[in-house]
Amino acid sequence: MRKKEKIIGKVCFRFIVYYLFLQVYYITYFLPTIYYKYWAILWGNFAYLTMSNSKKRIIINLSIAFKDKLSYKDKKKITKEFFYQIVLNFIELVKITKIPMSEYEKMIEIEGEEILKKVVAEKKGIVAVCCHLGNFPVVQAYLAKKNYPISMIIRYSNNIFLSRFNDRLLKKLKVPFVSKWDLKEAIEYSKKYLKKGGIVCFYLDQHDGKGVKVDFFGEKVFTPTGAAVFARKYKCNVIGIFTYRTKKNKHKVIIEGPYKTEYTANTRSDIENMSAFFIKRVEYYVEKHPEQWFTWLHRRFR
Repeated sequence: MRKKEKIIGKVCFRFIVYYLFLQVYYITYFLPTIYYKYWAILWGNFAYLTMSNSKKRIIINLSIAFKDKLSYKDKKKITKEFFYQIVLNFIELVKITKIPMSEYEKMIEIEGEEILKKVVAEKKGIVAVCCHLGNFPVVQAYLAKKNYPISMIIRYSNNIFLSRFNDRLLKKLKVPFVSKWDLKEAIEYSKKYLKKGGIVCFYLDQHDGKGVKVDFFGEKVFTPTGAAVFARKYKCNVIGIFTYRTKKNKHKVIIEGPYKTEYTANTRSDIENMSAFFIKRVEYYVEKHPEQWFTWLHRRFR
């Protein structure tokens, strides 16, 4: 009986969180865009002041990653900006559900788009190395709207109500995706998408206990191997797609590659070497824009 009550309590709590989230979503949706910045400042400061456990985790992760390169004051400043960036990204996601393509063009600058066009033209399937930096969902939606055959593997929230909402939002944005909760389905989906010459984005900056151990900010961490496994198995082109918000409040998208891939008879070694290289590219951009990397909220270093 106690276990049942605990489950009911958890479901009720998640529904309350979802209900409050909906209120903020619809207020944001109908809010004139000129007030977005102030709305982001308000909720960013609120999150910073109230989410003490999250704030503590971010500062711990920053300490592990940057060692003594950052003062405590610097870490607090990055953490405060981090919450502002999360809220601003959410507001923009709401905004792009109701704007034309011409408005997208004003928001985003792409460096290396010729690389993307070239590998897509080869029609051999593309593995894209990505991370949770900047407003990555907006960039996914933008590239999809530009008719690039791009798709992503996502991990749903533990809150089933929020997961369903996110599902509907991605469909509204017309971003092809598959959930990694059903691993078999995700593998089959990715395989078919790559065989059709599409781009599959692998977000490999979160902990994966079944992954390989690689060096990240001088620490050994487990990282997902999906990008390396698919690239090796299907001899795909491998590119990097990274994004961050500029000081002019635009989204800078960097397309890198195609990365040089060499395969040997040792599958395990190839996957480890490729994964180690991929995570180093993630580290490069995270180090440049730490306030925009949302994996600080997770236990990345274990």
